[in-house]
Amino acid sequence: MAEPIRVAHLINHLSHAGKEMGIVKLLNRMNPEKFKGYLIVFDKVWDTLILDTQKSELIAINKKKGNDPLLPFKVARILRKHKIDVLHTHSWGTLVEGIVAGKLARVPVIIHGEHGTFHKTGKRRTVQNIFWKKADHLLSVSAILARNLERTIGLPENAFDTIMNGVDTDRFKPDEQSRAEVRAELGLADDDVLIGTVGRTIKVKNHPLMIEAGRLLKEKKLPFKMVIVGDSPMYNIREELERRIKDYQLEDRVFFTGNRDDVNRVMNAFDIFVLPSLSEGCSNVIQEAMATGLPVIASRVGGNPELVQEDENGYMFINDDAADFAEKLEILITDASRRKAFGKRSRQKALDRFSLEGMVHAYESYYEKALNKKRG
Repeated sequence: MAEPIRVAHLINHLSHAGKEMGIVKLLNRMNPEKFKGYLIVFDKVWDTLILDTQKSELIAINKKKGNDPLLPFKVARILRKHKIDVLHTHSWGTLVEGIVAGKLARVPVIIHGEHGTFHKTGKRRTVQNIFWKKADHLLSVSAILARNLERTIGLPENAFDTIMNGVDTDRFKPDEQSRAEVRAELGLADDDVLIGTVGRTIKVKNHPLMIEAGRLLKEKKLPFKMVIVGDSPMYNIREELERRIKDYQLEDRVFFTGNRDDVNRVMNAFDIFVLPSLSEGCSNVIQEAMATGLPVIASRVGGNPELVQEDENGYMFINDDAADFAEKLEILITDASRRKAFGKRSRQKALDRFSLEGMVHAYESYYEKALNKKRG
């Protein structure tokens, strides 16, 4: 029997975030007879999430703050020690050190993946152009994002391949019992229209826009509540959000739950899912909301238009435009039948296009083909 292909994923830190959760889901589901997984973390491991350490090895470097000129050599030693066949680096945080380490360790295949936010100007744009070209393969989680990456950084068209994220549609699904339990826990009445989002309380997720839209909805005397699910150990703007809520006198309308391990249950309490992010790739949480059977309102950024079909399962709004956001929310707040119809279409689209099994199979096939090609 052939030796398993040794695949190492390189990330900056491990915490509750879409990209990191997606990588963990992939590692947990890959065929252990054909693949051996490694998750190498530059910085701190805030939470091991649901990583199955029986199947994949977690290696934390715990580097010091700031640039560490020895980091590529440390990573290269790890890659050589474990005889890594495929190195998969992710986003800006691991690009330079990861590519250099892979070259030093003579890893047969180096793949670099982009998940949404990237640098569009200045020296970092130039660095991206140089180091993306040094990878054997480039991957994006969205076709729209892939073309944007190529145009912005100056790469040929189709330099990036695309594998969309997947969602566990058995875990994320409509569940009336969870809806009743969580809404009771949150103190909601049956007729409260709950607008919810899930994500780290950091700048790029643009929660202030959600609160600004809440102010506009309150001025129109519309019935709604808002909940923000998530937190962040770094770059947390929750204090700013709480100040804004107080300034707008929305304390009885907007509340936080912090991080939850039962997001699949909590989402069932929502009537409308929103994602006001300034930047996205292929949003895991939009896919999870769709699988849960929710209508979605999201900013028109990144790969969001590939997930949300206008006036079919939700609406897109102009990025960072509170008035447009509030206008789309008003449509769904005041139309329960439209919410229900959009939710059904979301669920069906998730079943048809975003299966977790399909995503895992796509990555397994991609790694195999890349390694076979390199080996000739």
